[in-house]
Amino acid sequence: MVGEKLCVSEEDKGVLESVLGAEAVAFFISALSNNVFSGVVAPSAGADVGLRHRLSQLVEGSKWNYAVFWQVAGLKSGGSALVWGDGHCSDAKGERNGVGKEDEQEVRKKVLQKLDACFAGFVSKEANYARLDKVSDLLMFYLTSMCYIFGFDLPCGPGSSFKSGKVIWASDAAGCLNQLESRSFLGKLAGLQTVVFVPLKTGVVELGSPEMLPEEQGVVEMVRTAFGESSPGQAKVFPKIFGHELSLGDTKSQSITISFSPKVEDDPGFTSDSYEVQALGVNHGYGNSSNGTLDERKPRKRGRKPANGREEPLNHVEAERQRREKLNQRFYALRAVVPNISKMDKASLLGDAITFITDLQMKIKVLEAEKNMINNKDQKLSLPDMDFHDREDDTVMTVRCPLEIHPVSGVVKTFREHQIVAQDSSVSTTDDKIIHTFSIRTEGGEAAAIQLKEKLEESLSKN
Repeated sequence: MVGEKLCVSEEDKGVLESVLGAEAVAFFISALSNNVFSGVVAPSAGADVGLRHRLSQLVEGSKWNYAVFWQVAGLKSGGSALVWGDGHCSDAKGERNGVGKEDEQEVRKKVLQKLDACFAGFVSKEANYARLDKVSDLLMFYLTSMCYIFGFDLPCGPGSSFKSGKVIWASDAAGCLNQLESRSFLGKLAGLQTVVFVPLKTGVVELGSPEMLPEEQGVVEMVRTAFGESSPGQAKVFPKIFGHELSLGDTKSQSITISFSPKVEDDPGFTSDSYEVQALGVNHGYGNSSNGTLDERKPRKRGRKPANGREEPLNHVEAERQRREKLNQRFYALRAVVPNISKMDKASLLGDAITFITDLQMKIKVLEAEKNMINNKDQKLSLPDMDFHDREDDTVMTVRCPLEIHPVSGVVKTFREHQIVAQDSSVSTTDDKIIHTFSIRTEGGEAAAIQLKEKLEESLSKN
């Protein structure tokens, strides 16, 4: 459902283009004229209550300035597209660069209000533009992104990443502008140098930074771990023969950097750690090993030790390294799901995890107790109290039931909160609806009645 028109005159269009760019204005006008958003089936609300927390963890403590989750939404026409799911922007990292003069700030706020009116229901309700002190270039780019929708037939951007299932990493200004497409004008003003799209099962995560960041597999793993997914492109584990790793196939030598953060080893704190793994290609036959020569030692029988009593130190070092890598990954996954981490060392993380799990268990017990109480009340009060009074022409039936289980209990409780007494009430039926009418006394005329109506609607919406 969309609101008013975006441009009512050429003057309005010129103002919008000076703030958003010509390509963005053309996109918005086309989307509104074709009622693109009217055909979007909004995803179910509350599907992932921890989404914003996950996105904030990707940004805080890193070189990324914002993170956006583009989620897959169905279309009434039968297809699907990517729409704004949620996001997190850390404008403080850019030191609020590109803030501009006061008159420019007012123009930006008016443009944001215009977009909010046109794309009602698709712009985040948290974007209260009137309360914003200043709107920087990065924040302007972030807020206007809420009004976008991406199909899967585009050659660039999140739609292309989701369709191909491949990560898109643009780490230069020209590449960023190409991937941002109609958002490139504001992206250029924000000084974005790196934009990344990571495809997931339910959407695409977008990361952006004003720094030129080289492609790093650890960032992709971090995103997928935060969303509970494993990377399909993890490094292969080659079979070992005589303590050497062998690759079945003629593969070229390549260096793979795998980053884990935080580091969970002997250090008291969690710091970023990386491991350099050198994968060397080996022929199908056993003519070559990982170091180019075949070990002359014969395999020992099970249970026997070497004659000189020595163990194989390389194997033990490798096993210990792999164990620590697994431990790193598990602690990092734990950090991604535990909110409100006090400190970054592993002891504090475990303590926070224990506290978090204990709180969850307590909440489960409380909810189960409330559920049992409701079930017991339903069993005891399954039959309402009914009275019949015969009269000459008809019969009067009175039904009584506790307030907690009555359908209009929320209305009655709201009346009590505002000290309103219902003078009379009546019930009527029309087709498949039941209409419950209350007669209440208001003082102060029509204005007071309207004010009272607004208060009641606000209270009922919270219940």
